[in-house]
Amino acid sequence: MKKPKQSIEISAQTVAEAVDLALAQLGRDRDEVSIEILIAGNTEEEALVRVTVVDDEPDEQMSEDDIVKHARNILEDILERMDIEGFVTAVRTSSPAQDGGVEETITLHVEGADEEAMGLLIGRRGETLRSLQFMVNLIAGRSSRRWPQIVVDVGNYRQRRQEMLESMAKRMAERVRQTGRPHPFEPMSGADRRSIHLALRDDPTVYTESEGEGENRKIVIFPAKTA
Repeated sequence: MKKPKQSIEISAQTVAEAVDLALAQLGRDRDEVSIEILIAGNTEEEALVRVTVVDDEPDEQMSEDDIVKHARNILEDILERMDIEGFVTAVRTSSPAQDGGVEETITLHVEGADEEAMGLLIGRRGETLRSLQFMVNLIAGRSSRRWPQIVVDVGNYRQRRQEMLESMAKRMAERVRQTGRPHPFEPMSGADRRSIHLALRDDPTVYTESEGEGENRKIVIFPAKTA
């Protein structure tokens, strides 16, 4: 007779915090459990998740079409629980990986007529969007061992943000060249810092470094060192 599965429901300010609390109480790692988001949570209501210990059995393989469909369904379910109307499309791409293999990515694009709702999904400087992407990857990761990375974008925010950062990086690099003084940016996420690094990596007149710790970590543009 099979033992009943260990399961726990727990609430916290965010889904990530609730999952961490549940894992601590169960004494398990994330690859040993399945995670169901019962309430996504918002500024007025805490998130609620159900975390269940899974049997140590191989995951059922899914076709490529099923993987893309499942990723889209996960995001659509989260949006429904948040009472946000949005149309989700999925695009799967492949690119060379650093280890010589191929890196698979599924990008989920969200579009909606309610601009305020779309703005709420993005959040301040994309903070809510990053949390949303984390949740989708967290849930999807339990469905197949060969699950690709999932990127969530709302209203083409990521591309617009990257273009803005690249433009700002080049303007500030010009200022550094003219003044000869370093220019520090305000604290940014790792993704934003990476965009600025990449925008200036081929510029021989300046170089960039990250300084600080945690949420205070920021990027600084320096004039190139002379011999």
